[in-house]
Amino acid sequence: MLRRLARHVSNYSVGNLLVTISGFISFPIFTRIFSVGEYGVLNLISATLGLLLAISKLGVQHSIVRFYGEVRSGHRDASVSQYLSTTLFGMMAVGLATTVAWAVVSQSIPTAWWNDPRVAGLFLITAILLFIRTIDSSLVNFLRAEERSGTLNIYNVAKRYGSLALVLVTLFGVARDLYGYFWATVIAEAIATGVLLAAMSRTRRFSPREYSPELFRRMLAFGIPMIAFELSGIVLNIGDRYVIEAMLGSESLGVYSAGYNFCQYVQVVFLAALGQAAMPMVVRCWEDKGPDETGRFVRQTLHYYLLVAFPLVAGVSAIGGEVLVILASDKYAEGATIIPYVVGGMAVEGAISILAAGLYIHKRTLIMAALMASCAVLNVALNIGLIPGLGIVGAALATLLAYVALALGAWHAGRKVLPYSVPLVSAAKFALLSLVMFAIVDSISLSNRWASLVAQVLGGTLTYSVLVLLFDQQSRSIVRVLVGRLTQRA
Repeated sequence: MLRRLARHVSNYSVGNLLVTISGFISFPIFTRIFSVGEYGVLNLISATLGLLLAISKLGVQHSIVRFYGEVRSGHRDASVSQYLSTTLFGMMAVGLATTVAWAVVSQSIPTAWWNDPRVAGLFLITAILLFIRTIDSSLVNFLRAEERSGTLNIYNVAKRYGSLALVLVTLFGVARDLYGYFWATVIAEAIATGVLLAAMSRTRRFSPREYSPELFRRMLAFGIPMIAFELSGIVLNIGDRYVIEAMLGSESLGVYSAGYNFCQYVQVVFLAALGQAAMPMVVRCWEDKGPDETGRFVRQTLHYYLLVAFPLVAGVSAIGGEVLVILASDKYAEGATIIPYVVGGMAVEGAISILAAGLYIHKRTLIMAALMASCAVLNVALNIGLIPGLGIVGAALATLLAYVALALGAWHAGRKVLPYSVPLVSAAKFALLSLVMFAIVDSISLSNRWASLVAQVLGGTLTYSVLVLLFDQQSRSIVRVLVGRLTQRA
């Protein structure tokens, strides 16, 4: 199990890294092409689209992963082709309805509410993306449920770079504004989704005749509570943007978004991969091997997650401000103040899906939704309370505290239905080793900015690696196995 998990994590990590590199390419370009206010509007539109997409998918994307294990193992009265057809055509219908509804609603909202006359037109354009991304979600989650991590990453990387290329061509050659950005995005994603659907149709049967209303109702019963879960998660993730816009304005929102987006690039590469790989494997382990083996697998997964998460938070906190200025320019330098809080919150967020594995397996989606909704409300309340005194730092601190509360709630509820022990000793050990690494990285300072940055990354990586091998027996065992295999092959 651990070997397969490592393979999928490495696949997702490589794919996420390549996608993130495209972000590092586009990030300094967009922050320079657009004004700080325009960059804030771009993030506001994107955040709103994320909220609407959660509604459009009806939580069925979660059902895809959960139900596939049952269909594959014969524990569900449906064939694989029925499962595929039901999900795809059901999500198509819901996505189309949501697109039409938002196109009408967005044009009925008074322009004065947005403090920018372009927002209404941009919302109309992005309504098209709701339909496209709903279909895309069904397809990529099919691949994820099947544990086709390699194919999924090839698609994600190709889509990302194709979209970026078309956006840049449009911005520099056609329309250097937000309208050009979003129209190029719509066209690129439509092409990518169409190509993926055509490719998958060659080896899988998608037929409207195999659509099963009963199966879709069961998937909705699991998925609809996950709408509240996902919407609350989005509010928890982006609710601070609306509070900052209302209290501090677009300039502060642009600075905050730059620092937050930088942390998200780090999260996608180093933290998201384990969650993407682990959940389909947890479901398969439960279906094939039962609760005891699943509990052991969850504990081992947490151990290795903590091994990566703690040094990542320490390292990004040490060098993140310098990297942000290099990427986004000095006008976003203030965004460095939020990095330790935001990346810490993202590290906590990454562990939540593992901590709540029992709730997911037993389909306790109402509990998951209630936990997420409570913490989303907590986040907004903390933002309102902290931003007046602390500014954008208050928003980042509110995010961290809300994610900590959610992680504690997920752990408390999840262990009741899937008993496992959290590796607290490992957490304390990796936290202490990461503090040592932070002190060393923070002490490195050279006259050249780039040389200093390289020395900090190499010094921190080497320091933490040596410390882990000295003090973590499981890591030493893995290294011995890898060295043994390499020796045999040599």
